[in-house]
Amino acid sequence: MISAYGRGKLRQEDLQFILTSLCREGEKEATLLKLLADPDTRDAMLDHPRLLACLLEKQRTASLSLFLYFYILVRQALKTYNIDDRAVSDYVAGLLAEFARGNRAYRVDSHSAKEYRYLVDIMQDLLEANSEQTFHLRSHLGNYALFLTGLFPDFVYHRVKYHPPSPDFSYYEQVGSNNFHLAAQHAMAERYRLSEILELLGRRFQQVRLALNHMADRFLHMDRNPGATDKVMRRVDHFIDTRQ
Repeated sequence: MISAYGRGKLRQEDLQFILTSLCREGEKEATLLKLLADPDTRDAMLDHPRLLACLLEKQRTASLSLFLYFYILVRQALKTYNIDDRAVSDYVAGLLAEFARGNRAYRVDSHSAKEYRYLVDIMQDLLEANSEQTFHLRSHLGNYALFLTGLFPDFVYHRVKYHPPSPDFSYYEQVGSNNFHLAAQHAMAERYRLSEILELLGRRFQQVRLALNHMADRFLHMDRNPGATDKVMRRVDHFIDTRQ
């Protein structure tokens, strides 16, 4: 279950990274540590540009948690696309950190043994799911669609170009958006305080996806050939689409 409480559960190594990055000469780390205990002040400190700079310079990041690593990058990327919502950044960072582990991206939750390789298989199980299962399946549909198109847009683009009729970005956006929207209306979303987050992800799925594309292209460099033709053509297609 992806939550939006990662900022309140930072590890000791994360706190040390924040303190070391932000502590000015002559300032005591104990003072900043007390400030970190206040949620609002902590949020403001996590937005400090020095954290991003240290992250990109790979300063003191060896023991940084995946959550904080992604949160700093996701927060910056979403703000670039005018999505200034810390809870949404927290949820998306938690999603990326969770799905980066093993085969977790293919499973509805960390305890599930069943793996889904295709969205259509999840949709099939929705037909016989009970209420609780429906919430988890719909949330996972949105999560997986966002994870795949957000971090691996060149994979999606390549499949569409060379292996038709593979689903394109509009397909993933429609499935992800619809299922986030439906999950947001479920009683369990209210119970877990995810209604507003899932609703925003449903309403602005494309913008969040593009923000993650921007983040992956600029900071993660996961593809082996940054100058690959597919990457260039995918960006050209996006430029054309945004002008139509």
